Amino acid sequence: MGKRKNADSESLDKLDYRVKVLLKEWAGLSGFYGYKSMSLDEILELVNTDGWETKVDKSDPSVRRVVMVKEDTVRKAKFFLDEKGRALKAD
Repeated sequence: MGKRKNADSESLDKLDYRVKVLLKEWAGLSGFYGYKSMSLDEILELVNTDGWETKVDKSDPSVRRVVMVKEDTVRKAKFFLDEKGRALKAD
C-alpha cells in the first residue's frame, strides 16, 4: 500500500515538473529574465507580472491545464498522466 501511494506522489511531481519546464519556456518567450533557478511558485509569480495572467488548473489531480494570457496573446497547454504514470502533453 505504501508503494502505491509513493508512486502516485511521484506521478504528481512529474506533472508539476512538466508545468515548471513549460512556464520557464514561456517566460523566456515573454521576455522575462532570471527564471532558470526559480521554483514553480516563484515562476508563477514572475509570469503574472507585466500584464500577463497565468493560471494553472489543478482541479483534476491527474491533469494540469496551463493558460497564459496578455491582450491578444494566449498560450495553452495540458498535461495528463497515462496508465503507466508518465506525464504527457496533450496535443
